[in-house]
Amino acid sequence: MNKKINRFERKWIFKSNNYLVLINSLIRSNLFFKKHYPKRRVNSIYFDTSNYASIRENLDGVSNKKKIRIRWYGEYKKLVNPVLEIKSKKGSETKKESFNIKELNNLKFPDLKNLEIIKDIVNLKTNSKKTIHPILTTNYDREYFISDNNKIRATIDYNLKSVYLKNLSQLDIIKNFPSACILEFKYSTKLDKYVRENLKNITLRLSKNSKFINSAFQTPIFFS
Repeated sequence: MNKKINRFERKWIFKSNNYLVLINSLIRSNLFFKKHYPKRRVNSIYFDTSNYASIRENLDGVSNKKKIRIRWYGEYKKLVNPVLEIKSKKGSETKKESFNIKELNNLKFPDLKNLEIIKDIVNLKTNSKKTIHPILTTNYDREYFISDNNKIRATIDYNLKSVYLKNLSQLDIIKNFPSACILEFKYSTKLDKYVRENLKNITLRLSKNSKFINSAFQTPIFFS
């Protein structure tokens, strides 16, 4: 499968004790959000160069950014139907390509030996100019909502945890956002004005937020 998506992605961060208030705001908004899919656990492995080029681009505010990750759902300790995703972002507009990687299906994780296998396959699939390495993982619970017209998706992420993959030889568990949730809207680039106008009654402050960057920023790599 080679799937390409062009869309806007906008994120807010809020305190988890406002969780029910947020859901009520979504349901009562002008877009009348409703539950879309059952809640599930989302797992990702993020890749970067040895000098962390992708992370530094994000922190430096570079307009054109790229993220490479493997994503799967459900059990964290085994890659079930993993998908390789390449996300390119310019401003708020996101382009995403997705590829099934059957070679990694049912691979045990986090297994340090298997990380080398994952690294080799991802470099082969992405044809990267520089070797990229698995540098950290994130996993969190996600709830799914969709607008009444089925054109705008909303997700709420919480219970976020990450693991720093140090030199493929050491695992450091890092807990992120212990009292926070992340709200994200995803929709066609053609609908930006419409979405902005119809979300005014959700009184949350728009903020830059990346689970990849926030996880990485709490690791020793930025202090070396």
